[in-house]
Amino acid sequence: MHKLSLYAKLACTNIKANYRLYVPYLLASSGMIMMYYIILMLAMDPGMNNSNLSAALGSGSWVVGLFAVSFILYINSFLMKRRTKEFGLYNVLGMDKPQIACVVFIETVFAFLIAVLGGILLGTVFSKLMQLLLLRMIKYGGDITMRLSLAPVLSAVCLFAVIYFLAYLSTLKTIYQTKPVDLMSSSNAGEKAPKANWAMAIIGAAVLIAGYWLAQYVKNPTEAFTYFFIAVALVMIGTFFLFTSCSVAVLKLLQKNKKYYYKKNHFINVSGMMYRMKQNAKGLAQICILSCMVLVTISMTLSLYVNTENIVKTSFTKSVKITAYVDSPADQSKVAGELASYNDIARENEIVYVKGSTFLSADSVGLLNLPDNVSSVTVNILPIASYNEQTGRDIVLNGDEIAAYCSFKGQIGDALRINQNSYHVKEEIFSNPDAFAETGIASNDQAAVYIYCNDPYAMTDTVQNAKGKPTLTLHDSFDTSATDEEQQKFCDRLTDEYFSADQGGEAQCYSSFRTQAYTLIGSLLFVGVFLGTLFLIATVLIIYYKQVSEGYEDRHRYEILQQVGLSKAEVRKSINSQVLTVFFMPLGVALLHICFAFHIVYELMMAFGLTDTSLYLKYLLITAGAFAVIYMLVYFVTSKVYYHIVENKNA
Repeated sequence: MHKLSLYAKLACTNIKANYRLYVPYLLASSGMIMMYYIILMLAMDPGMNNSNLSAALGSGSWVVGLFAVSFILYINSFLMKRRTKEFGLYNVLGMDKPQIACVVFIETVFAFLIAVLGGILLGTVFSKLMQLLLLRMIKYGGDITMRLSLAPVLSAVCLFAVIYFLAYLSTLKTIYQTKPVDLMSSSNAGEKAPKANWAMAIIGAAVLIAGYWLAQYVKNPTEAFTYFFIAVALVMIGTFFLFTSCSVAVLKLLQKNKKYYYKKNHFINVSGMMYRMKQNAKGLAQICILSCMVLVTISMTLSLYVNTENIVKTSFTKSVKITAYVDSPADQSKVAGELASYNDIARENEIVYVKGSTFLSADSVGLLNLPDNVSSVTVNILPIASYNEQTGRDIVLNGDEIAAYCSFKGQIGDALRINQNSYHVKEEIFSNPDAFAETGIASNDQAAVYIYCNDPYAMTDTVQNAKGKPTLTLHDSFDTSATDEEQQKFCDRLTDEYFSADQGGEAQCYSSFRTQAYTLIGSLLFVGVFLGTLFLIATVLIIYYKQVSEGYEDRHRYEILQQVGLSKAEVRKSINSQVLTVFFMPLGVALLHICFAFHIVYELMMAFGLTDTSLYLKYLLITAGAFAVIYMLVYFVTSKVYYHIVENKNA
């Protein structure tokens, strides 16, 4: 019992003595526990019973949990590396490895308890604020009572208990596999001169270029969904090689240039940079990748959210939309009459039309240059009057003329062949409210074509597949002065009383669709900002520990350079130049990645109805500018810690 008390006191003393390392670690751990607890609590809240909302929050909680595992283990490994000399000293003074392991275990328990208690407390305090923020984002007009539950608390405690236990096992492995002499010297072990691995440098450059090329290759949203994560993986791998191999290879080339290298400033900077790149390559690559994640996540979700109202207005041009299945012109008249008998609300600017839809093989439709993997085409036939009504245009068609839209851009020529019939294309349409409202995100092996003509019934007789004529649907849409509540009651009554197994269809009002759109995109924004904040915290913490690590390393280099004849001002200038270069290199590379990712990210957002390039560019620049400012502020704050360590031998 006496020994346990001694170990506990020693553990507390160690945490206090290493406050510069432990305080940021505990704050970041508490922050991650808080974020995991909040997002899980919102996902499990019975009041948040919307499927889209719950799915977005649930996915976000998985990302937070998985990220916390890798990040805390990474930071713990850095912490323990800085303390190996301390463990070696304990061993030399008479403590055996099991006793050192016991002290470290108590430290880990203390750190876990502080982080969990702090995280749960902060999560409880800020949970209501986060709920209100989420409700505001999804435009929810009512109020939901916050229901505190034990399940998110238990989940957070169990997850982070496992993470801290894994961190302890990692430390235990280091202690038991290293000799006392190695423990004493490992934190200050000198690095061998880095060697240029040209094969890895070439492979890394090739992988990075392949990722860039793939990001530019995609031609439509469906291809973007297929290739996005492949491109991301290639760029991440290429980024790692860029910092570990390519950078050293470039510096080696500069070193071989004797006219350049053998100058005082260049000699010191190039040799110093080679050492720094070898020492910090993984950390710099992680900072770069995390920076990209922050920029893409926040700029995408913010752009989509700002564009939500435009999406709603583009895809829902009337107050009420009714869709019903029909078989013939006579059936259309019958169904239209029956729908008109539901006169609970006054109808204004009503438009009624029929639409035919069918699946055909890609060979049956004469598109110009479809990708080889496209095997089928969804053909939709609509009256040109409906398109003019929805868009405010006045396209006039004569005879067999049509206007056409294809989900794959640039596929419509002067004529369009459907089976054995050819139709003259008067105009190719590039912005189509029907396509966005009804097709959603198609698979990559399927195209969608919308054909607008004067007589859809006549055209559907000639557009058949092996199963017969296209499926016909009646579309009845109108404006009304009725309130949102009255519109919803009308749609509910129509659904309950009229639509059945015999008469399929649906009715939806503008306010309901708007609520669904804001719920989906608002929840994506909330999760996006949430994860962006998480990645930002991780970026800041990695930067902080990198500065601390370099501070301890540069303190010795600082003294050596002065001993060989450089003035204090020259040494400070040289080291400051290297630190600035290394510090801002990840930001520069991240911005380069974002430039090449612009095209594929924009194609992704087109699937959600964002067609305004300037809007995404605007919010990308705003996000990048804000992130750059935060990045520079972090530099100024952490550089003070760095220079304090470098210039203070007792730090």
